[in-house]
Amino acid sequence: LKCSHSLHQGGASGGLSGQQMALFQQPTRPNGLVHCEFKAGRMDWDGTKVTADKRKGKVLLYTSEEEQLTHFQWHDREKNEVVTDLIVINDAYFEKIEKVKDGRVYLLRFTSSDKKLFFWMQEPKDDRDVELMKKFNEAVGATIPEKKAGGSSAAPAVPGAGNDPALNAILQQFLQSQGQQGPRADPIPLQAVLTPETLQSLMSDEAAVAEMQSLVPDSHKSSEGVREALGSPQLQQSLRALTQAVHSDQLPVLFASLGLDPAEIASAPPGTDAVEILCRAMEKKMGGGGSA
Repeated sequence: LKCSHSLHQGGASGGLSGQQMALFQQPTRPNGLVHCEFKAGRMDWDGTKVTADKRKGKVLLYTSEEEQLTHFQWHDREKNEVVTDLIVINDAYFEKIEKVKDGRVYLLRFTSSDKKLFFWMQEPKDDRDVELMKKFNEAVGATIPEKKAGGSSAAPAVPGAGNDPALNAILQQFLQSQGQQGPRADPIPLQAVLTPETLQSLMSDEAAVAEMQSLVPDSHKSSEGVREALGSPQLQQSLRALTQAVHSDQLPVLFASLGLDPAEIASAPPGTDAVEILCRAMEKKMGGGGSA
């Protein structure tokens, strides 16, 4: 953790690669005064729901030496790059979302607009969370709206959320996605759908074989090579990894990478398994009811 210290020019040393430099958290940054810095992930809000960005991130609040302007930045620690860069002028402050008991989720509010940014702490311990939020808020200097007195004890635990139906809906969706609103059915693993028998049956489809041959390494370009690949432990391992991705908060990202319509996720009935949503979206893309 680093708070209220001078920024130094970043740069590679000792011939380390960018990925190795990321491990030491020494990205290139402009000169200035750092007010507060801590590890935190970003949570994307599309106006209706919140999804967690799984990247390792960092929040940085600093005043530029050249501009004398205060910047709020979110860095991707794995790539050593700035993803979000906002100028804050006494108008931003962090609030903890108390309803999320396990995730250490914080909401960055702005007094000058309705903009809201969600973050989840990635610091290994929570003993300095309160101190960090206090340092951040004091450094920005925003006038934080006071909570209304005389409210009911049953009022929402999120400051200000009582008058924000949209935020309440977002929090409800987030809590449900974290399994805090009752038991959820066990996710369907892709191995249960793409069984060895099902995969081997693709060998009777010449078009499918031709497409797979274009995707496998040169050593498996033959029909026998494709058949071997379909029954390999490596494929089963990949299916397990893909299962985790399908059932994670990154499903919209997966949809985008496959050229599928993310609207299929939002329109699915509550409780629908993610694999079913994925299969239906792929069927729709391929013309419906095909061999997708």
